[in-house]
Amino acid sequence: MRGLFQICEPIRDAPDALTYEICGRDRVVSLGLGWPKGTRQRDVLSRSLWDLLGDGNVADVYRALIAEIRRTGVGVCFTFRCDDPGTKRMMSMAMMPTSCGGIRFSSRAIAVEQQEPSLFQRRHLGLPVNVDLCPECGRIKVGNQWQPASEALDRLGIFADDLPFRTHQVRCTPCHVASH
Repeated sequence: MRGLFQICEPIRDAPDALTYEICGRDRVVSLGLGWPKGTRQRDVLSRSLWDLLGDGNVADVYRALIAEIRRTGVGVCFTFRCDDPGTKRMMSMAMMPTSCGGIRFSSRAIAVEQQEPSLFQRRHLGLPVNVDLCPECGRIKVGNQWQPASEALDRLGIFADDLPFRTHQVRCTPCHVASH
């Protein structure tokens, strides 16, 4: 799928939107109205986004997108899959810059439908797509070119198609040249 990433307007804080904001030091500073009642703000507020996301592939992609947003000052919107074995979910996400290097994240479900658990299992047992990310600038390699994260993820389709992926930290050519 292509054309999923775009410059966008923020999703307003509605009852069905999950919103949160991080400051320039990547700490969660606010949660929106759409979080389930069981969500305890004291367990989330002031924590590092990276502590909450862990050290996985999604955290690597978020780092790349955040680096791009902070570098350009332009937010991104994209659709992504958030499936579990019995449910297929298409979600939308807006990542918008705020003051002092902060980012506001807003997501909501676009479509939800049941799926056969075997389809989920088959998709996730496939070989992962290898994704090279530059740890310095957040660009992602597609073919032989290093591209801004939003463009590269759009071309790779890993979020839209719920594909397994594995990230690798590789310095891009411009960052490698600049360090020498």
